[in-house]
This record gives sequence, C-alpha cells and structure tokens, in this order.
Amino acid sequence: MRRKALILLLFVLVSLSFVMVTQGAHAVVIELQPSFQTTALWGSPQSPLLAAPGSTSLPLYVSVTNLGPEELYSVVMRLQPSYPLVPIKGVPGNITLRLPALPVGSTVALVGYFNISPSIQPGVYNQTLLVDYMVGNQTYSQTLNIGVPILGEPKIQLAGFSYNPIRVYPGYPYAELTAILVNTGTATASSVSVELNISYPVYSIYNGSESQTVGYMPVGTPVALNFILGVYNTSSAVNTSLILIVRYNQGQTQRFSVPFIEYPKAALSIVGVTSPTVRVGDEADYVTLTVKNTGDVPAQFLTFTLLPSDVFQVSVPSSENPLLALSAVNVSVGTLMPGQEANITYIIQVNSNIKHGVYPLSVVATWRQPGATQPFIQELTVPIQVHRTLIQSFLHSFENLNSNPVLVLETLLIIILIIIVIAIAVRLRTRSK
Repeated sequence: MRRKALILLLFVLVSLSFVMVTQGAHAVVIELQPSFQTTALWGSPQSPLLAAPGSTSLPLYVSVTNLGPEELYSVVMRLQPSYPLVPIKGVPGNITLRLPALPVGSTVALVGYFNISPSIQPGVYNQTLLVDYMVGNQTYSQTLNIGVPILGEPKIQLAGFSYNPIRVYPGYPYAELTAILVNTGTATASSVSVELNISYPVYSIYNGSESQTVGYMPVGTPVALNFILGVYNTSSAVNTSLILIVRYNQGQTQRFSVPFIEYPKAALSIVGVTSPTVRVGDEADYVTLTVKNTGDVPAQFLTFTLLPSDVFQVSVPSSENPLLALSAVNVSVGTLMPGQEANITYIIQVNSNIKHGVYPLSVVATWRQPGATQPFIQELTVPIQVHRTLIQSFLHSFENLNSNPVLVLETLLIIILIIIVIAIAVRLRTRSK
C-alpha cells in the first residue's frame, strides 16, 4: 500500500510539473512578441534641427528598428500626428510606410513635414505610431508611443543699425537705414517678417518700402535689412524714434526702437527788398535783397542764383560778352553765420508785353555744411510791384478823367517838367559850343 501511495504521489508531481512547464511555455510565447526601438528627431540624422514652438515646415524623421525575435512580414506603419504637430497644407495628415518584410535588426524611417503650434511650451510630446505585421499566418498590431522633442526657442535681436549718409539733414531726398538682425536663440526662426513704423519727419519713399519678408533665420546668422526713407524739409532739426517690429514663428513679436537724429542746417529768409520804381519794359532796374541766416549753423560757400521768368530777366548790355550773364545771374556771398545778413543785388529787365501788377522774383540759394555729403538748396521768392510806363499812366489818366482828375494833373505836370528839363539841357549844350 505504501508503495502504491508513493507511486501515485510521484505521478501527481510529474503531472503538475508538466502543466507548469506547459504554462511556462505559453508565457514564453507571449514574452517573445516582437519589440521595436523608435527614435524621433527633426531634420535628418546627418543634419539635425532643433524645433521650437511656432516652427513651420520642418521635416520630422522617425526611425523604427525591429529588435526581434522574429522577422516580420506585410508590415504597415502609420504615424498619426496629433497636437502640437500640424501637417502642412497639401501633405497627407497620416504618414504610411508599407514593407514586404522587416528582418530582425533592420531600421526603416518615416519622414513628414509639420508645423508646430505656437501656443505650447518647449518639451517632449508623445505621438502615436501604429504597426501592423504578420508572423507566420498570424496578424498582429502594436501601438507605439514616440517622444517628439520640441525644445528650441528662437530669439531675434537687433545687433546694430546705421544710416547712409551718416548725417541726415532736413530735406534730404532720401536716407537709407540698415538694420542688422541676428537669431541668438537655439532654433531657427521661421516666417520672419519685418515692418518699420515711421514717424515725422520721416516718410515712405514708395508704398511697401517700410516692410520686408525674411522667411527663415538660422541661429547665429546675421541678416541685414535696408529701408529707403524720405525726410521732410523741416525748418529745424526734429529727432524721433523709428520702431522695428519683427514677427516670426506664427505669432511671436519683437519690437526695437531705432533712434533717428536730424542734424541742424542753415535756414535763409529775405528780410528786406530795395529797388526803385519798377515799370513795364524797364531795361535795367536794380533790386537788392537782404538775406538773413535764421538757422543755427553757418552756410558755407553760399551762392544765390536768379531764376529767369517770363517777367524778369537778368539785364546784360548787348555790347558785353554773353558769358557775363552767368556772373550776373549768380551772386556769391561766402559764409553767412547764424543771425548774419547779406545784401545781394541783381540788375533786371522787365518784359514789355506784360500788364502792370505784382509778380514773383525768385532766387535759389545753394550752400554746404561741415559733414554733409551733398549741397543744400532753398528757393526764396519775393513779390515785386511792376508799375505802368509813364505813357501808359498818362493814357490811363485820360481814360479815367472823370473818376480821377488829380491823377491827370499830376501826370501833366510830370510831362511838362520833363519837357522843361530837356529844353534846358539842349540850351546849355548850345551855349557851350
């Protein structure tokens, strides 16, 4: 009996060990399910990039390695991107890779282009990769989590600026501002655009001259931007600030203040006019203009040029060299200090085919200042009263006899006086002979 009991016990123990081995074998089958190693990086293994919130059109490189223990067949991999990854327009949202086989130890890659939401904080964000495959006659599916790093941060700074010319004066036809930007962050800045907010006395030369599109700004690479500006001809120097607005990465903004400094210039004004009675058809009337420097700096090499018109011309005798007309038109003063006055005189003739009235006489002043790259120009205009000739006055008086008899009498007296003077001169000449 005892021997039978021992044999029965042995049989039970062997049976239990067989069951445990069998169950253990099944457990091994479950543990031998294929495993994968995944890696995600931006750019490529040869040229990796550091992505940042708001980056656009960046390539995402996902590598998948079959760690075994089985070779896989009919493999289909699907990357299903989710927030904060946004597929770019024209590109499928899911990235799919199909393989007939994936041996143990083999690595494949999925590549897609994405924008990154600008409203996130830097970090590592999990994305989903679905893998379908066959082992033997069985089909299996696995869901893998991939950590996508978004750790970069672009930072755009104003590295420097300059103006051309170096000194800007009121009334300059244009000035060029060069601003140098540099990305001092850790990631490429994308969708970079720059706008220059201008204020008086600066204005835009043409529509759109105050904005530029840069696109991408890699880390550490300076970018020079040129803006062409106009400057109003202010009576005195006006200093202001220009605001440079830099937008990038779908919503990030940087503002930089760029000082604009005008240098003072001389300013001229006519403070007096001296001339005899100017009449229609006069051949040689002198006009003296008193010009004052009302600015804060000296006007050097100052020259005035009379502008001929249909009314006034420079009077040059026909017997003189015509080249003298140049010296008659231009009058040089030299240096006119602030507050100082100078007289310039022109001998003019008046058109005989005009009516009496008030007509403008214009001169152009040109001068230079220390540090200026081009001469300064200012036009000055004064009104000149042009009267009737004596004959015109006499005829006009008779035409208006009833309305103004006093004027007729004055005109007759002037004519009689002229006749008497001529008669006396003729008699004196006769006696001298």
